[in-house]
Amino acid sequence: MTRVPLLALAVLALGFVATAPADPPRPGAPAVAPAPAGAEPKYINDDEMYEQFFDKLEELAKEKKPLAHVDLIAKLQPRPAGVTPAKPAAKALSPEEVYRAAVASVFVVGSVHPDKDGNWQTGTYATAWVVAADGVLVTNWHVFEDLKNGEVFGAADRNGTAYPLTDFLGGDKTADVAVFRIAAKGLTPLPVAPGHAEIGSWVGLISHPGDLFYVYTQGAVTRYSTNKNEDDKVEKWMGVTAEFASGSSGSPLLNKYGAVVGMAALTLSLDANDDPKKPVRRTRPLAPRRPSRGDDKKNEKPKGKAPEVPGDKPKVKDPEKPDMKPEIGKGSPQQMVVKMAVPGPIVLKWIGK
Repeated sequence: MTRVPLLALAVLALGFVATAPADPPRPGAPAVAPAPAGAEPKYINDDEMYEQFFDKLEELAKEKKPLAHVDLIAKLQPRPAGVTPAKPAAKALSPEEVYRAAVASVFVVGSVHPDKDGNWQTGTYATAWVVAADGVLVTNWHVFEDLKNGEVFGAADRNGTAYPLTDFLGGDKTADVAVFRIAAKGLTPLPVAPGHAEIGSWVGLISHPGDLFYVYTQGAVTRYSTNKNEDDKVEKWMGVTAEFASGSSGSPLLNKYGAVVGMAALTLSLDANDDPKKPVRRTRPLAPRRPSRGDDKKNEKPKGKAPEVPGDKPKVKDPEKPDMKPEIGKGSPQQMVVKMAVPGPIVLKWIGK
C-alpha cells in the first residue's frame, strides 16, 4: 500500500486570562474535564499511527464497508448538509482547556484506492472534526477532488479506531466545505460560533501536518479577504498566524470558548522576485501521494560500506577558497507563508439547512 504524508498552525502566541462569567455553558458545549494532577501526556507514535490507519482503511475497503467510489462521486453536489451544530459555551477557557475539550473531536480522514492489479494503495489524508454525535464530520471540499479510480474513504479518532465513510451529506466547492458521515455513534461535536472571529483575537488549531498527528498550534486572526478562483467565483478567506501544513486541510480553528470559528484550507507563499505581477502560489494543504511501499524498497540504497573505487574519492575543498564561503543574499527566496482558513459563518452556512 502506498505511503502518503498528508492534508491545517506555529504560533504567534497570544495569551489571555480565562474569565468565569456567571452564565452557565449553553447546551451542546464540550465538557472540559480537569487534567489529572501529575498525569503523563499522551505520547503519539506517528509512524505507528500512520501505518495502522491505512492498514485499517485497507481492511474496510476489502470488506466493502465505505461508500462506493461511484456513489461518492454522484453525491459530490453542492448543497447544505442540514445539520444543526452545537452552540458555543459562555465561559472562556484557557488554551489548555480548549485543547482538552476539542482533541477527541478531531479525526484523521483518508483514502485508499486499487491499483491496476487490484492491490490497495494509500491515497491521501487530511483532518476532519465532529459536528454531530451520530458520526457527521466536516473537512475541506478539496479533500474529495482529483480522486483515483475506485478511491474510497474512512476516518479514525485519536485512539486509532477507524470507521468507513458511509455518506456524503453536502458542502460547496467554492466555500471549500464538505460534510460527510462515518459509521460511528456517540461522538462529541464541536460547537460552531455564529459570527466572525474578531481580527486580532486568539485562535487554536489541532491538525496533522506532515505525518505529525495531533499537533496543537496557536495564533491570531489577521484579516478577511476575497479573491476570484479559476471558475471566476468569489472565495472568502480568513487569515491566521496559527501554523499548518500538508495534512492539515479541514482542521478546526477554535476560539477561547472552544467553538469553531474557521477551518484551515489554504496557504499563500510569498517569494522575493523582480516581477511584481508574478502571482503568489496558492497551495491546498492536502497530503501528496507517495510511491508505493514496494517502490520505496526498490530505491533503497544497499546497507553497509560501499566498496572503494580507485579515483572516485571526493576531493577535499579548501575552506578558505571563495567558493566555500556563503554568498550574502543568496538564501531562500521565500519571505512568508500566509495561512488562510474558511471563515466560520461560511462553514456554518453549508453545515446547516
